[in-house]
Amino acid sequence: MFVDTARAQAIFDTLPAEMRWPTLSPGYVAVDALRDTASRPVFLAEVADDGVLMHALLEADVPGGDGCDWQSAYGYGGPIAHGLSGDALACAWSRLDAIASERGIVAEFVRFHPALDNQAAYPGTVRRDRAVVLVDLGVPDLLASYSGRARTAVRKALRNGLRAQWETAAGARAEFPAFYRRSMREIGASDFYLFGDAYFDALLALPDARVLSIVQGDERISMGLFLFGPVQAEYHLSGTSPAGRRAGATSLLLSTAAETARGDGCRWLYLGGGTTNSDDDALLRFKNSFAPAGRHFHIGYRIHDARRYQTLRDADPDRARNGRILFYRN
Repeated sequence: MFVDTARAQAIFDTLPAEMRWPTLSPGYVAVDALRDTASRPVFLAEVADDGVLMHALLEADVPGGDGCDWQSAYGYGGPIAHGLSGDALACAWSRLDAIASERGIVAEFVRFHPALDNQAAYPGTVRRDRAVVLVDLGVPDLLASYSGRARTAVRKALRNGLRAQWETAAGARAEFPAFYRRSMREIGASDFYLFGDAYFDALLALPDARVLSIVQGDERISMGLFLFGPVQAEYHLSGTSPAGRRAGATSLLLSTAAETARGDGCRWLYLGGGTTNSDDDALLRFKNSFAPAGRHFHIGYRIHDARRYQTLRDADPDRARNGRILFYRN
């Protein structure tokens, strides 16, 4: 059935704690829809006595207005199935597919959450994309569990007089958006990553959102936004100034976040992967200094209306060759 945000969140909150990753929560998906005014959050849920299937997505019109498509929110998404298997799960998917048909869905693209491995419940095509890092916070000594590179960077940052501080809600809103956008411009990131104020206002208002700063003197030289769940935390967005990169600020940022998350009772800190799917990706190597890249990010898709999808391909053959499922989107 199609449910609103409040009902979807209520269902999500009944799931076991280890399944409630923050970027899979309906509240986060609703916030993410604010990044693009053309998108609207859609929550599909089938609830039975023995379990639940939930699929949270962003819906948007396809070019020309002949139908819509679905995709995951920024970061991760995908279905959450609990307590359903075999025929019960197949029946739940059949009912969700009927909703897709009623809403004129042409295609669906999903980015699965690597920490949940929720691609296992998906009836479409699934592909492994890249390695990612999940930090086990249950080790006896977190700092000792890092590679020599990470330990050296953290100690260097502390020797350089850097200190960590968790921002108040007001401080996070006042400082983080501008700092993050400035950092993205400094590294030449595309305009896609220059998220607007409405998005940041809603994101920072989420009850599980926290901003950590690394400060040198009176100056913030690295800032990160983390999302906390009941037993897990996710590294979501961050930026670091050139001075911060030289001083090892990002390493101290992640190390501090890990210690805080463990102190709050979290079992894992999810760091994600690189900017590419190469095993030699520089960002992946950095994250890998905190824990082995033992998980993998998967993507998946389904073509719900093959005729209309082919019409879109025929109308824009050059872009259709880019290899992306929703090839017509920027």
